[in-house]
Amino acid sequence: MANLNNDYARGILSVAAATAISLALQNILPLGNLSLVFLTAVLWVAARTGIRPALFTAFISFLTYNFVFTEPRLTLHMTDSDELLTVVFFLITAVIVGNLAARLRQQIEKLRASNNRTTALLEFTRRLASAPDIETVQAEAVSTLSTHLTLPVLIVAKDPESDTLRVLAESGSAEKPAPEDYHAAEQTLKTGKASGAFTSIHSDRPWRFEPIESDGGIYAALGIEVRTLSAENYRELFIDAYTHQLGLAWLRTELAARLSAARIAEETERLRSALLSSISHDLRTPLASMIGSASTLQSMLERLSPEDRKSLLDSIVSEGQRLDRYIRNLLDMTKLGHGSLKIERDWIALTDLLSSALRRTRGLLEGFQVDRRIDDDLPLLFVHPALIEQALVNVLENATKFAPEHSTILIAARATESEVMISISDQGPGIPESQRGKVFDMFFTGGQGDRGPHGSGLGLAICQGMVAAHGGSLRALNGPGNQGATIEISLPLPQTPMPHNSRNQVNDEL
Repeated sequence: MANLNNDYARGILSVAAATAISLALQNILPLGNLSLVFLTAVLWVAARTGIRPALFTAFISFLTYNFVFTEPRLTLHMTDSDELLTVVFFLITAVIVGNLAARLRQQIEKLRASNNRTTALLEFTRRLASAPDIETVQAEAVSTLSTHLTLPVLIVAKDPESDTLRVLAESGSAEKPAPEDYHAAEQTLKTGKASGAFTSIHSDRPWRFEPIESDGGIYAALGIEVRTLSAENYRELFIDAYTHQLGLAWLRTELAARLSAARIAEETERLRSALLSSISHDLRTPLASMIGSASTLQSMLERLSPEDRKSLLDSIVSEGQRLDRYIRNLLDMTKLGHGSLKIERDWIALTDLLSSALRRTRGLLEGFQVDRRIDDDLPLLFVHPALIEQALVNVLENATKFAPEHSTILIAARATESEVMISISDQGPGIPESQRGKVFDMFFTGGQGDRGPHGSGLGLAICQGMVAAHGGSLRALNGPGNQGATIEISLPLPQTPMPHNSRNQVNDEL
């Protein structure tokens, strides 16, 4: 009402301004041309207010023009028929022009409002599209809608366990829905139709609830506190467009969650099958060999020569060690998978780690030539010694399975400003380029070496986990001269220097 009174006051002021200007120009312009000044005032009011203030201004301009500028002046009587026609045509023109200008302004306001709604809806849709999960969708929907509408907003749904209403997200407004408002929400979830304010159900409540649905299902209800709006104002918000987009985003994240769960289940089943297959082969094979050798010793001990007895005993020890390595790998993989592998760092020389790893794999390396090319003055490593040693053992063991008998296994190490790189190369058939990204996957077997008939597919996977825990990385490359394969281990050098007491301790050990 106050705005309407201001619009009429604006019309009166514009007529007063037009009168003053016309009085100043009456000795310069003909009488008929002065009506254009008043017509300009009508257009100005029509462009800034509405139809009624524009028509009011046109009528006041007609009376003022007649009273001030037509003979006899300062009266509403007119003696000149030409002036009468001028004033009548002025009134008709002012009414038509004012009406057209006001309608044009209304159309512009509607287009501007429509553009604002479209922009807000696009922003709303963009935010929902970037939400990775349903909780983020709910939070973004409530936050964006509340900011755009400047109204309290919330999302409610049925708790599947307790069958009671539960608020999934809210804008944090001070005014919360009353229990009677939640009755309207329950009705919306039950019928899939709007309830609350401006509806036939619980129409006396200040909250309005709209269903959020897609693909034939009702997910939740969107609540908006509308006590400050009229029914017409609410219709102009086009809330249906927002709930439609919200329903689509809800469906998208729900389908994505289902797909992710299906992928996890498929991956779990694949790993389970691989593990069972690995256990079936890698446990039974050495056990069968040990049982066979032990049974032979048990039944034919007296008839076997000392050489045959030693061979059978060596076979039992070798297969037992092989079984022990496999079980250790399984345990290490379990620790890596559960994040329970603790890194207890200490300063140590790479040559010490390599010497220890070579001692542990002495039996596996029989029949191979080991070529060591270690740069002088390598910096000390700040690592968990046992883990890096085990990683080296795994790579060496893998190389013995790749490499043909009596071939050379090359161990090289060099340092840069930021890392130490250790490479172990064999002269086997190599790793196809298409498989180099997979060789560190758990239980992946590529048909040769640790990935072959006698491999579990765990050694390099565990090696990668241990090295990655130190911030390092592994790469599978071609061997020297494009022959065989090279596994390169990169370990970062510490940013802080070695403490003085640790340096003395390492020097004493060396």
